[in-house]
Amino acid sequence: MLLNGDTGCAIRGMIYLAAQIPGERVRGCDLAAYLDVPLPTLTSVLRRLVKRGILHAAKGRGGGFSMYPGAERMSLFEVIEIVDDRLTRRDCALKMKACAHVKVCNRCPWGGLAKGGMEFLKRQTIGGMADTLF
Repeated sequence: MLLNGDTGCAIRGMIYLAAQIPGERVRGCDLAAYLDVPLPTLTSVLRRLVKRGILHAAKGRGGGFSMYPGAERMSLFEVIEIVDDRLTRRDCALKMKACAHVKVCNRCPWGGLAKGGMEFLKRQTIGGMADTLF
């Protein structure tokens, strides 16, 4: 499974925020520079997480993004579901017509790969990734 740009941006942004002092705000422009993404892209992606009550955003002087307590326990899978649920569907990874009629692909080895990848993403938390990387 390959993550699209928005999903990767959301996960990387959350990992960075989880590595900060709890409640500390990170300005959007600083976060965008650290992640090497355009500020409009970052704010568009993180706005989805703000709407779901995972991140807090404050405008103006002293503003920025921070995580609500407990958000660091979210799995990577949960973040992906919020940002781009197409990546967590159980469709055939190869888009084979023979698999179009089944709910979960289990006819070929690719189905096992997709299932294993999903299980991996469910076990990895944002906070765990932040502890590993920072």
